[in-house]
Amino acid sequence: MPVQIGICDDQKEDIRRLSEALYTYDDSFEILEYEDGESLLEDCLHSKILLDILFLDIYMPGLNGIQIAGKIRACTKDVKIIFFSSSNEHYPEAYDVFAFNYIIKPLNSERLNRVLDQALMNITMDKERRQQIQFTYKGTNYRIFCKDILYIESRDKIIIFHITDRTTLQCYAKLDEILKQLPEESFIRCHQSFAVNSYHVTEMAENHFRMGADVINISKKYKKVSKDKYFEYLFKHINYRRQLDGKK
Repeated sequence: MPVQIGICDDQKEDIRRLSEALYTYDDSFEILEYEDGESLLEDCLHSKILLDILFLDIYMPGLNGIQIAGKIRACTKDVKIIFFSSSNEHYPEAYDVFAFNYIIKPLNSERLNRVLDQALMNITMDKERRQQIQFTYKGTNYRIFCKDILYIESRDKIIIFHITDRTTLQCYAKLDEILKQLPEESFIRCHQSFAVNSYHVTEMAENHFRMGADVINISKKYKKVSKDKYFEYLFKHINYRRQLDGKK
């Protein structure tokens, strides 16, 4: 599903330049353009759109950008609001509405790209934290957050979810079927009977992953792919953490 981005600015030329820069960064973006805050609020507050990122000018006729952001924040905490303004005097108010960032006009593409890198990584992490898996076992329905799964075990046609609170849940399924319902980048199949959640791995050795006190074997068949996938996960999340640290 493409990332959905809104631009709200009463200056058509500023909208055009920002849209072009966004499509240059990623031409799969779905961009919605608004020249006034009222039409943006009409769509947002009546759930006609669900934005991932919103670029919001501050100086506009009628409601200004800070007022618009406040109304949007009252109904959603998820959208990343990035103010796009000719003045930096509204920084304190931007923090009051939990703005993700603040870009000064005229548009600087390098600055925009850095902010987008941070925003998109943040969106990915947020979606991972919210993602859930649902299943039924012996007539009872269960729903758990994927982030709370330490590892998954397949045993005699039964899937066993080992949870961070040291409890277990189970269902009838194949491991391949379960993995299709989980965040692909987070869960690593390392054995015919096991998959681990990268987020909870505390050590990767030659032949095993460690999750605190639990040790999960890495079989020869899955050794290369599981290690490559774990290094890819580490690289992505270490870079993300560096980006966050750089903002402090």
